[in-house]
Amino acid sequence: MGSIDGQSFLATVRPLLATGDAQTLAHAVEANWKPAAVCGLLCDPDIDVRRVAAVVLGLMGDRAAVPCLARALHDVDAVVNEMAEFGLMSILFRSGDPEAVPSFREGVALLNDECYAAAIERFELSTQIDPDFAEAYNQCSLAQYLLGHWQDAIDDARRTTRRVPQHFGAVAGMGHAYVQMCDFDQALKCYKQALSINPRMPAIARVIETIDERLRRRNDSSGMFEFQTLGV
Repeated sequence: MGSIDGQSFLATVRPLLATGDAQTLAHAVEANWKPAAVCGLLCDPDIDVRRVAAVVLGLMGDRAAVPCLARALHDVDAVVNEMAEFGLMSILFRSGDPEAVPSFREGVALLNDECYAAAIERFELSTQIDPDFAEAYNQCSLAQYLLGHWQDAIDDARRTTRRVPQHFGAVAGMGHAYVQMCDFDQALKCYKQALSINPRMPAIARVIETIDERLRRRNDSSGMFEFQTLGV
């Protein structure tokens, strides 16, 4: 149950990955290794080992795996980054107390149906049941943003990052809200922080360049610019 040999790990996991049966894969891994040991494979010299480890952690990891997956976002391999990002979001979406999950899922469905106010009610119920459910705050932030409630969106995003500092989506979301409030200095800080957590976000990198240029030409500014022109 200690360290794992990367090639043995691949030999066990690859056939299960090929079946597409995520539940069987997760059970097989859990029967052989602890998530902390799988986290260690994210530093393996073999790229395939790192890729598969990130996928597996997304399926069977818990909040304890978040820091190692966040570090994997800086991997030289773009696929490892992609799998680590997916793994992080997968863990965060299922990290709530079981009693808070039904209202959270209802909120997600309402958000997808563009029923933003109703979604907020469900997300707030989730956080009342489980005050540490970071993703419920993040989804609430998104709904607030889509309603044009910029400060509320920022407040909920901050509640997210207080619980999961590595949540680059929430940090970037604060940047979006600050842009709408014409506070480009704060927006720039948020975007740079988000990019420091996850360096492979080209849209955010472009926004940073746009805001930097705008701040350099502040005296020629004609006021608020449309958020869509930032390319996010």
